[in-house]
Amino acid sequence: MNTKSVSTIFDPEPLQWGLRGDPFLWEYLKEQYQDMPLPYSAKTLREDILRMFSTLTGALPAPGGDYFVEQFAQTHVGMSTGWLSGDFWLNTAIPLLIQRLEQANAAV
Repeated sequence: MNTKSVSTIFDPEPLQWGLRGDPFLWEYLKEQYQDMPLPYSAKTLREDILRMFSTLTGALPAPGGDYFVEQFAQTHVGMSTGWLSGDFWLNTAIPLLIQRLEQANAAV
């Protein structure tokens, strides 16, 4: 029986983040996929991430956009804590996660 979940694609974390809230969204997403078995559709993953981003921020990520998430700001105190980078999610995080998902799917 296959016990690998989609959450495996979140390890390791990126070497660099966009804004200080980005690691909290990364961890939030990892938790959402803890019980989701592989294989999983890359198209669905992208749609899921965009939907969850929009649910948390009230908007889809856009180039140059910064988005505030109150629940992430409450985790740690700091002026920029809670802010997400649209550029990071569009250009780095989502492509990285899709690439990792395709590799993980190929391995099951």
